[in-house]
Order: sequence, then C-alpha cells, then structure tokens
Amino acid sequence: MVATTATERATVRRRPGGRRAVILGAALELFSRQGYQDTGIDEIGAAAGVSGPAIYRHFGSKQELLAAAFMDSFDRRRAQLRDRIAGVTDAATRLELIVRDTVENTLDERQVLTLYTRELRHLPREMRAPVQRKQQELATDWVKVLSAVHPQLSSAQARMAVVCVHNLIATLASTDGGMDRDDLERMLVEMSLAALGAVGGDR
Repeated sequence: MVATTATERATVRRRPGGRRAVILGAALELFSRQGYQDTGIDEIGAAAGVSGPAIYRHFGSKQELLAAAFMDSFDRRRAQLRDRIAGVTDAATRLELIVRDTVENTLDERQVLTLYTRELRHLPREMRAPVQRKQQELATDWVKVLSAVHPQLSSAQARMAVVCVHNLIATLASTDGGMDRDDLERMLVEMSLAALGAVGGDR
C-alpha cells in the first residue's frame, strides 16, 4: 500500500469546494492509485486532513464515497470541456477541441479510467444509476457539439457516434502497445476526428 506524502496531502487540501470536495478528490486519487479494495477510510481521511470516522458524516459507506467520487469526476470533466470551448463559435473547432481535451485527459487519467471500468459494476444499482446518468450528461454535451457540425445526423446517430469514439479512446488509451505518449495522443485525435467526420458524411 502506498503511503500518502505530506506534499500529496497539501495538494489535495488546496482543491476548492469545501471539505466534501476535498474528501472526494482524496478518495478518487487513492482509489485510482492503490485500488478500491486496498484503500482504507482512515487513509482517505489522512489525505483529506480529517479523521476516518469524520468521513461518515458526509458519506454513508465506502461504496457511496466511490459513487460520489465518480459523479464528481464527471461534473469536473463537463466543466473542463465547457471552459475549453468557451468563446469558440465555430462548430468544427469546438468539436476538435473537445476531442483533443478528451484524449489528453484520458491518457493523463488512465488509472481513473481503469478504476471506473473495474469498480462501477460492483456498485449497487441504486448507486450505479446516478453515476451512469452523469456519464450520459457528458455524452450529451458531445452530441450537441457534433450535431452542430453535422445537423443531418439524428439524435440517435450522433449519440452512437459519440459512444463509439469514447470507446475507441478508452480502449486504445488503456492498451497503448508501448507507443510513445505523444504519438498515441496524435493518433487518437486523428482517428477520432476521422470517425466523426465519416459518420457525418465527410470524405
């Protein structure tokens, strides 16, 4: 089990949003690095600067904390993407920026992706459903941008295209085949944009 350093604790404490947000950030970081099963509540408390039992004032269980950490992660991703395209009026440029940002984030946060893939199915349905809704909200943001570029697509077609591209990025990011990180990033961006262009009828 990896110990949490003083520097890491300080970094986590600087995250904005109050104590609950700090706990969520610490939990996601430790779950991603060490694994959900190997991370204890006391460790999360130490990283967040609170006692382990104090976490239960905010979350009823470790599973509830994991689900909340996933939802918080999706909310932050949506905010990040919106910031990335803020002020950009050209639809094609907005789509390219979203693709690039998603590829960069996925490669930078591979451990979080692995955690999500591995642990989501183990959450009870009542906890899993709101996490999946957050994921769908993020996909809807993509669909709106893609539909602005290719208005001839139906909503179902645009959503399927987004799901396919997300799966492409996630799969290749988790099995990079030993490629250089920058080369893999360029390839993923180009493949994603090509796939979205093809579904829109671009040749």
